[in-house]
Amino acid sequence: MALMTRQLRIEPDGIAIDMADHETILQAARRAGVALPYECGWGSCGTCKVTLVAGQVDLIFPGAPAVNPRDARRNRILACQSRATSEVTIARGPGAWSMPAPGCVERQAILRDVVDLAPEVRQFSFETAEPIDFRPGQYAILHLGADLRRCYSMSNLPGGNLLQFIARRYDGGTGSNALAALAPGAVITIEAPFGTCTLRRRPGRKVFVAGGTGIAPILAMMREAAEARLDFGSPVDVIYGARGPADLAAHDVLRAVIARIAQARYLPVVENAPSGWPHAAGFVTDAIKATIPDPAAAEFYVAGPPIMVDAVKSLLRSADVPITQVHYDSFG
Repeated sequence: MALMTRQLRIEPDGIAIDMADHETILQAARRAGVALPYECGWGSCGTCKVTLVAGQVDLIFPGAPAVNPRDARRNRILACQSRATSEVTIARGPGAWSMPAPGCVERQAILRDVVDLAPEVRQFSFETAEPIDFRPGQYAILHLGADLRRCYSMSNLPGGNLLQFIARRYDGGTGSNALAALAPGAVITIEAPFGTCTLRRRPGRKVFVAGGTGIAPILAMMREAAEARLDFGSPVDVIYGARGPADLAAHDVLRAVIARIAQARYLPVVENAPSGWPHAAGFVTDAIKATIPDPAAAEFYVAGPPIMVDAVKSLLRSADVPITQVHYDSFG
């Protein structure tokens, strides 16, 4: 069945693009080499907002955090979530220009391997025909079905054709179940990279906080630090929280990587600690309070479920940690 196309016009440039019915405005612009600003690709940040001058669009993710009534009144739409349902004209903002689109690419990927890491947590290894360049800590959008897209962080280092993701299957989770149902040999579309929670190599104390499968970007950044033999001249703390010891996915791999980093220590913490558990019990916020005496003197990297990330951000605000010293991505 042939794909339906509609024309997308971008003003004030006067550029006209044939837009396939499955494409978002951001995808179509990127394919045509028009650089619209974007950051998260998931409707959280609002960086990609443009003005809808004429035509109709629908939203893949109507509940996207960056969607608000004020924008609706001003005809402002998210380019990363909007698809044309008619001929469409948009007006880009002053931050966009016509040039080869940077960064993000779209590739077909073959699932090569699936490895169990913890109860309902698996590592998925996808291979692309051409490498996708990314920075450790960034994430990809996986197309798992019609109108079904989910974000997962890469846990491996760049430089090859492999993209590895650590993901949990949730009961009732449409996206997580679709991913878990894939068998080796399955082919999906992957968009990458997205995100700004990447390692700043400047000297100073670093604190990495992971919860659950948030271990993926933290592990990638630890691998970067180990491979580059980085020495920050200050302590490096890696706090990894989970419900119980069995839920600490990639625990041994993470510990081995951390052992290669100067002045780094690994601090696992579990909510349900069994008798004889030799490490911390409670939440990651408890571990931060117990082990980081002066949070304002440290730089934080946080990844995990939204409720955990929000709790850590709240704790750091109350400790007067400057926002410029807290790095995270939101796509839960």
